[in-house]
Amino acid sequence: MRSRFIRILGAVSLMMFMGLGINQAVAACTVPAPVKSIDPAGFYDDPAAYAQAVKPMRDYIYRLNNAAESKQWTCVLALLDSWARADALMGPISGYQGYYERSWAGTDFALVLLRLPREVGEANADQLRVITSWLTRIAIATRDADAINHLHNNLVYWAGLNLVAIGTLAQQQELIDAGLARAREGIRDIGPRGELQREIKRGDRALHYHTFALIPLVFTAELAERQGVNLYQENHGAIGRLANLVIRAVQDPDTFTEITPVKQKLFPWTFQDELSWMEPYYARTHDPRLPMLIAPRRPFREWRLGGNVTIAWGVALP
Repeated sequence: MRSRFIRILGAVSLMMFMGLGINQAVAACTVPAPVKSIDPAGFYDDPAAYAQAVKPMRDYIYRLNNAAESKQWTCVLALLDSWARADALMGPISGYQGYYERSWAGTDFALVLLRLPREVGEANADQLRVITSWLTRIAIATRDADAINHLHNNLVYWAGLNLVAIGTLAQQQELIDAGLARAREGIRDIGPRGELQREIKRGDRALHYHTFALIPLVFTAELAERQGVNLYQENHGAIGRLANLVIRAVQDPDTFTEITPVKQKLFPWTFQDELSWMEPYYARTHDPRLPMLIAPRRPFREWRLGGNVTIAWGVALP
């Protein structure tokens, strides 16, 4: 009798445990209501209003990236499919910041899907077509955004990554070519010491924006390799010069005075997750300076780049 009771109790406990697991899985894949339009105040114009406006989209991206990191691909597709069918983020934008946010979000979505196992994509081809069509609309909107194109600075390079990432996913060469043109604008702007004149004009944020500009150039160069295009060699190895400038500044911020005498201010994330470009760059170059900089910062997580960059792009360190 006692053994029968124990068996029943064990079965009930197992069912409760399984039920809890299922409920947690369902909760993990609950799809937030689609954000129809992303139109926040400017990041510097009204920081509090900006943070409040972007929170629903960032929460969704955080959920998506976590699902990708844990390889919950069914959840990844469910999240993206729901927002794709709602044509999320494609509503009108009255200001300028929304164009940047939508471009960054589309880049993240594409980089997540470029990690999707082939067999999962093939088994969910209809869903993937819906999502890819939506991302293509985001890319076209980014390509045609005058609010970005007239700037000729780091935001243009980020738009280039958006176009190359989505173009690679959608196998649309015209988007890839438009993205490469924007990346090449940045590469041409890199000076002999790795400096970017437009980012030097940011004053006490110049170092931050050199770092921020380097991110899309490195990731675009990595995707371009899949097209047989070597952006690393262009303008006499310009990306390498910019990378060297930033690496030296991470090792010793005072070295940046060679570029500008203005005392620099950094955001808390400038020398943390925004150094995520070091993962693919080290995997390619094996620069001996990088392991000591990468190791204490791992894992790198960047919401614009599919979440956990270390998992997606990192290699073993010596």
